[in-house]
Amino acid sequence: MGSYTQVTRGWLDNRFRMRTPEGHYFAHMPVYGLGHPAGEGNHVARLCRFLRILRALDGLEFDTMLDVGGAEGYLAHVVSRIFGARCATSDLSLEACRRARELFGVPGAAVDCARLPFADGAFDVVVCSEVLEHVESPVETMLELRRVARRALILTTEEVRYDRGAIDAYLFKRPGWPHMERNLFHPDDFAACLPGAVMTPQCDGPPTQENLSRDEARRWILAHTRSETMAPPAMGVALVAPLELRRRERRHSDEELLELLLSTTVVPGELAAPPDAQRQQQFFAALREPMTGAVLRRDGDALRGADSGQRYPLRDEIPDFVTDAAPLEREQLVARTATLPAGAAAACLALRDRLYLPDRWEQDRFDLRRRDMQRGFWPNEQLVPRDGAGPGFCWRATGDDPWVVMPCLLRPVRELVLELRVHAPEHAVDALTGQVFFKGPAHETFTEPCSVKFPLQNDGRVHTVRVALDGNPELPDVVQFLRLDLADAAAEIDLLSVALS
Repeated sequence: MGSYTQVTRGWLDNRFRMRTPEGHYFAHMPVYGLGHPAGEGNHVARLCRFLRILRALDGLEFDTMLDVGGAEGYLAHVVSRIFGARCATSDLSLEACRRARELFGVPGAAVDCARLPFADGAFDVVVCSEVLEHVESPVETMLELRRVARRALILTTEEVRYDRGAIDAYLFKRPGWPHMERNLFHPDDFAACLPGAVMTPQCDGPPTQENLSRDEARRWILAHTRSETMAPPAMGVALVAPLELRRRERRHSDEELLELLLSTTVVPGELAAPPDAQRQQQFFAALREPMTGAVLRRDGDALRGADSGQRYPLRDEIPDFVTDAAPLEREQLVARTATLPAGAAAACLALRDRLYLPDRWEQDRFDLRRRDMQRGFWPNEQLVPRDGAGPGFCWRATGDDPWVVMPCLLRPVRELVLELRVHAPEHAVDALTGQVFFKGPAHETFTEPCSVKFPLQNDGRVHTVRVALDGNPELPDVVQFLRLDLADAAAEIDLLSVALS
């Protein structure tokens, strides 16, 4: 895995350790029910998505299901309860797999989804919901999902757009922040890469209200998940890619599925029994060594590859397959697409090239007068471009907290040299201050102690500004990201270059 995946794993582990003040697990999914305060919000949109998935499953014959990127195992539990299928989960986060085992008794494995540790066709259905937009290797992940599914792949992502120009603009500026929505897709990407896939929107548009009663939410969800047409302003995609598809008559109405979904909850603090021995054994039987497909043998507190001898630790009976193996090179992906139809193979490679983001930027100087050097600079909403203002980044800051995150660096940084122009005529020449925040791989986000302030010359002229970071005791040996807070007032701001040493 690359550094993005490594840092994202740490971020996710921290997230899935989160607790409420009462000591209960703070849920990512609507584990405790619609609107429960011991969990994240956005429940209505999540339930729309789950209803689409359950609707697709209701028309399929299947006995086993794997949820890739399954968080705390909620969907696997719901599907097991409704359809009686043997369900398992997997996630980059080991802590997520622990929560799935504790809350629902769902077996799981910690995985890099671009290298799934399962046999070909190991599960009748593979589900991957709201994951593909976050991953370092989305095309490799799609191929792996398809490989381990026997009958159908169900995939969802909210990050679908219909304007190719807007997609390209977003991809150009993304810096690779941990667990960010680093990938955006057009519906045609999925149609080309997964021939025969049936796509529907997740819902007709974003929910306009969050704090709905159960009856209000039920009515809204049922009314807004009927569209079959992928077109604006519909939100997201729910996709079914058939393999050896076996259809059946649906057994539940949408109303029944939604009611079962809403009623599948746990009480905060309540723990499930661990998976029974037979269920655990069936899950372990599907496991294979990533990439080689070799059989795995139990070796004390680990699984060992029969051919390679590589050991994969068992942590609370959860196999951990996440290693520091490098991401696949493009040539390796070419080989993996060889069995696809020619059009799908070419589409996968084109999508890989479009979504590719370097693990780190090598250069020490960014001449922002050049368009190619502006790649990976992520401005916040207070920095609005001033069209036709000149070379470099020329912004109008609309508030007192304009900032831009630089691309991923992953190296020592002791000093910055900025070419910068600031013009706010309503403020005195020496009244404004800038600030540089730094973050290492172990830091979850930017914090005030990890920053250095510097004075600005607010005279409308370009100045060279040196900002020494090495006087700050919090400066890490390796800087992952820098955030440049370029003024503390509404102003014209031109950033022409950044040099690092």
